Amino acid sequence: MESKRFLARNVMLRTPWFASFDSDTLERFLNEGRYVSLDRGEVLCRQGDVVSTVCVVIDGTLDVSFTTAQGKRHIVTHLEPGQLMNLIPVMDGQRAIHNAYAHDSAIALLVPDALFRVAVNAQPGPSAAMMRLLCMRSRLLYESVSDSALLSLRERCARLLLSLMSSYGLPREFGVAISLKLSQDELADMLGRTRQSVNKELKLLEREGIIEMTYSHFIVRDPQALSEIVESVL
Repeated sequence: MESKRFLARNVMLRTPWFASFDSDTLERFLNEGRYVSLDRGEVLCRQGDVVSTVCVVIDGTLDVSFTTAQGKRHIVTHLEPGQLMNLIPVMDGQRAIHNAYAHDSAIALLVPDALFRVAVNAQPGPSAAMMRLLCMRSRLLYESVSDSALLSLRERCARLLLSLMSSYGLPREFGVAISLKLSQDELADMLGRTRQSVNKELKLLEREGIIEMTYSHFIVRDPQALSEIVESVL
């Protein structure tokens, strides 16, 4: 427990939206919250669940998705350490919007909803920080909707790879390796297209020397070329 509390404290201290909370409030989050460890694929919450906590990712990655009654899945985003899950249901008192499960193993701190709401409403700083976070996520959502309507699949692949590179890129001599392990099925679920159509575009990018694909990993060999694909439609 102490190691998880130590890890959570370090994550929150380096995360911008927690900077406005005073130290006593952060300590209450750490002491009154519940720590959960998740194995790969283990569910944290499902769409429609009653929500009683705000989840703070403190290690690993959560996949956030929708799934239809027929089993078709769309991955909305991945949440890395410091990110919040279920912020909207806690603030508006309604049910969970998404499914969330561990991409690989993950650890999360679950802060009671009442404690979190009181802390956010007690001072203007935390309230403004949560508003900025929700605005940032809204912009990303609107951008995603625009991309799906206006961009070709090649352009959407390029934009997604650039986004993953920004969040999970590791500089290498031969380019930038994306550390997040992703199958082509998962990439297709993020783009809302079939695996076959996405694979065709990725293979073309690979033949052009822009990316390299290994088992469940991607290496961006020419980030400038990816940027030019995206900028050509802006």
